[in-house]
Amino acid sequence: MRGSNISRSWSRPSAILISWILLLGEITLTSALASAQNTTTPAMEPSMRLGVNGRYGQSQLDRELRAPDHISKIRSRAEAGSARDQFLMGYACTKGLGQPQDVAQALSWYLKAANQGEPAAITELGRMYIHGIGVTQDYRRGMEWLRRAAADGYAPAQTDVGLLYFQGLGVAPDYQSAVRWWEQAARQRYAPAESNLGVAYLNGMGVARDSSRAGQLFRSAAESGLVTAQFDLAWCLEAGQGVQQDLAVAAGWYRKAAQQGDGGAQNNLASMYQSGRGVPQDTLKALRLFLEAAENGNMKAASNLANTFRLGIGVKPDLMLSCMWLQVASNPGKEAREFVPTTCTGISDHQFNKAREQAAAWRAQHHLGAISIGESGIGELAFYR
Repeated sequence: MRGSNISRSWSRPSAILISWILLLGEITLTSALASAQNTTTPAMEPSMRLGVNGRYGQSQLDRELRAPDHISKIRSRAEAGSARDQFLMGYACTKGLGQPQDVAQALSWYLKAANQGEPAAITELGRMYIHGIGVTQDYRRGMEWLRRAAADGYAPAQTDVGLLYFQGLGVAPDYQSAVRWWEQAARQRYAPAESNLGVAYLNGMGVARDSSRAGQLFRSAAESGLVTAQFDLAWCLEAGQGVQQDLAVAAGWYRKAAQQGDGGAQNNLASMYQSGRGVPQDTLKALRLFLEAAENGNMKAASNLANTFRLGIGVKPDLMLSCMWLQVASNPGKEAREFVPTTCTGISDHQFNKAREQAAAWRAQHHLGAISIGESGIGELAFYR
C-alpha cells in the first residue's frame, strides 16, 4: 500500500510542515537523485466511497444529503419501499450526513435495499463484511454479497470481486479470475477496474504481459480522475514502460495525483524537483513535497528526507535530523543503532536519543503505526479510509 490516502492540498503546507521548512538552514548547490516510490498496487475501491463511474456520484450525494429537509424526503420514500432511497439512507447513516452517524442503521437500510436487488446496497453490504464494519469481518460472506451484485453487472462489485480473487481473500488466489472480473468492469469504463487491469497487464499477472495495454488502461482511468491510475501512468511515463518516456508529462500526472493527497506521487514528484528531471530543479519545493508525503504516511519520503539531510541536498547537512528521519521511516521499537549505521553512528549518544525522541513524537503526532522503510509491491490490498 502506498500509505493512507489523506487528502490535503500540497500547495498549502500545514503549520507543522512550514516549521520544518524553517529549520532547513542554509541552501546549498548539492544535487542528488532521491529514491522514487516506484511500486504500483491494485487497490480495492475504498469502502463507503462510491466509484468514479458508479451509479451515484459521491460528491453530489454528499452535498444533497447534508440538508436535513432532503434527508427527511429520502427517509419518507425509503419507508414507503423505494430501494434507491433505502440505499441512500444507508449511505447517509454510514457517513453521518444530515443525521448522526449510525452503522447499525446503515446496515439495516442496506439490507432492505439489497432484498429488493439494489446493487449499490448489495455492494456496500459486501464491503462492510470485508472491512468488519458493524459486523464481524468475514471475507467469505463479503464475497457472497459482492458476487451477487457483480453477477448483475455492477462494475464496482465486479472490481471488488476481482481484487478478492487477486488477494485470495475468501477464495483461493486466482489471478485469471481477477482479470476476468476486471475486464467486465473495465468494459463499462469503470476507472478502478481499468487501473487494476493495467497493473495485471504491466506485470503479466493472470494475463500475458503487455505494457502498452497497461499504459492505455492507466491513461483512461487517470483521465477519469482516479488518483491510483494517475500515479501509475506517471510512473510508466517516467520509466518509459508501455509508453514513450516523457519526464515532463510524467511530472504533470504526478502533480495531479499529489494535489489529491497521494503520498507516492508527492514523493516521486519531489525526487524529480530535487534532481531537475522533467521539471526545473527546485530543492525547496522538493523538501516541501517530501514533507507532505511523509505527513501522508509515505515512508519512502521519510527515507528520502534522511538522505537529503545526510548529503546536504539543498540544505545544510545535519546528521541528527537525518537520523531522526531514518527512525521515522523505520519500524518503532528498533532502538539499536545497527539499523541505521551510516548516519546514527556519526552522532553522540545525546543526539541519538534526541533524534529518537523527535521521531517518536513526530510519528505519534501524525498517527502513524508500524510502517517500514520498504514499501510493499504489487498486490497489496489497499483499504483506504
